[in-house]
Amino acid sequence: MEEEVKKETRAMSADRAIATLLLTIDQELSAKVLRHFSDDAVDRVTRAMQELQELAIDRESVRLVYVAAVQRLRQGNIALGDVGGLMHNVLIKAFGENRGADVNKRANSDILAKKPFAMFEALTPEDLANLLTEEHPQIAAVFMAHLDRKKGGEVLRFLEEDMRADLVSRVANLDRTPPDVVQRVLDVMRKKVKDLGLTTLRAEPKAWVKAAAQILNNVGGGEKAILEKIEASDAEMAAAIREEMFTFEDIQKLDKKSIQKILASVDSRNLAVSLKATTPGVEANVLNNLSKRAADMVREERDSLGPTPLSDVLAAQNEILKLIRDLVDKGDIAVGGAAEQLV
Repeated sequence: MEEEVKKETRAMSADRAIATLLLTIDQELSAKVLRHFSDDAVDRVTRAMQELQELAIDRESVRLVYVAAVQRLRQGNIALGDVGGLMHNVLIKAFGENRGADVNKRANSDILAKKPFAMFEALTPEDLANLLTEEHPQIAAVFMAHLDRKKGGEVLRFLEEDMRADLVSRVANLDRTPPDVVQRVLDVMRKKVKDLGLTTLRAEPKAWVKAAAQILNNVGGGEKAILEKIEASDAEMAAAIREEMFTFEDIQKLDKKSIQKILASVDSRNLAVSLKATTPGVEANVLNNLSKRAADMVREERDSLGPTPLSDVLAAQNEILKLIRDLVDKGDIAVGGAAEQLV
């Protein structure tokens, strides 16, 4: 039995187990324990407390934490209840109003930078779409931008066509969103769920354009119509989203049927130039889907080119990408989700 308990509790991180224990014992005792933690330990445990707001901790998990911590069962099968309220009270009792609020804020900002909206990802795409339909478009855009990409694409399917294009366009136009703004959006949506149950993106160039592209990659059909509507009002933005929907590196993820259809239309010299600067995965997927004779010819032509300006290589790659996007627009090949791992 003891070995089984150890195995079960190992599945929960140490910080999360401590957070669970502190939130389920007497608050005065919890505060006394917390005062003896180092600043780093306080930060880690309060982050774990914040994570528990997004998780359903069942009674058996709480019991196992107790057994592992004190080797005895606590009567009552304690449930966590209002984690936010419990955490607030424990931190205030431990550190006072000001420092307690500061610790809570640091934990909240950190968890937003790491965790997606787990609570909402458990809802059906149709239910989430209904929630967003009634919400302010900018709130809906911030929410969608921080939702899991695959889930976001599924939600988009249940929205009306005009709202789809507007929402994707707003996501692409987002600037870096401060954690407190994301938190307010999260609170609004939580209340809506309760009334009926983010990782913010890195501050990198085109971060939100990439988010919009990833959402479209997961729509599962209809992305061309959405892009056309965006293009009608902002051609430059539509072009930027389209470029991020499939990159040259994504060729390594294409299935055999799609890559062979593309290669049948690509000029061999252009192909040789494009392979002068690419990843091993792309090169392998291209050459493995050519006949041995054709693959040898492409290798030979590439190697005979000698030093080649990078601008020429990028131009050749862009020509191939244009061909791929044309095939996608015509429905001849599908590349949904290909860019998911790049951001």
